[in-house]
Amino acid sequence: MTGVKLLLPADILEELDLPYEGVRDVPALTVAVDAVSVVANLATLATLQPHLGALVAAIRNWRLRDPRPSVTLTVKGPGIDLKVDLPRNVSRAQLLAQLQPLLEEE
Repeated sequence: MTGVKLLLPADILEELDLPYEGVRDVPALTVAVDAVSVVANLATLATLQPHLGALVAAIRNWRLRDPRPSVTLTVKGPGIDLKVDLPRNVSRAQLLAQLQPLLEEE
């Protein structure tokens, strides 16, 4: 079981409303958006996968409200090192395609 540590703006985690599932002694992926104020949530990858569409929508909605021209989403963990540029008009399809490696992780 792989843990996912989400370091995201509070708006994203509130909109996502992920069920909390504690993770103990497992390799962890970190998903982080470079933002001024971030909060963390810890879940298993199995918990995140069914909510990936909602996560992508929440990130996109947050980006539409955020005035910066660009921010970066970083995903790091065993076998994964992604940096995804998030322009203000990032599409859900672009994000899903770039986060595809999370769906393939076992």
